[in-house]
Amino acid sequence: MIKKALFFAMSIALTGCLIHYDSDLRQLQTVWSESDVTRLQIGVSDQDWVTNTFGHPVTKLSYADGSEIWKYRNRSEKDIEVGLFLIFSVDIEEERIETLSIEFTEGLVTNYWIEGDRF
Repeated sequence: MIKKALFFAMSIALTGCLIHYDSDLRQLQTVWSESDVTRLQIGVSDQDWVTNTFGHPVTKLSYADGSEIWKYRNRSEKDIEVGLFLIFSVDIEEERIETLSIEFTEGLVTNYWIEGDRF
């Protein structure tokens, strides 16, 4: 009876070691932060201020009406590993790209938005 109880107690104690979970988030490219975006002011912030704050955009789109949209991208990668001791292990990698788009008319910010993509 003591052997069974000891075996049962050890089995329960070891189950915590059988399942492994690990998650890691890495910033691959960070151009802008949420605090920078909150400082954008529609009708007040101009192209010089945006360039000084965010740098040069990845993409500039120009339209016939004279408006422009500048795009800035942040890239991060999330790695998740789940495993069962000595039986199997699953590794999931996810890349996330967030794009900040800033619209200008006559050199002033008229709109901005953030889009997120996962791969």
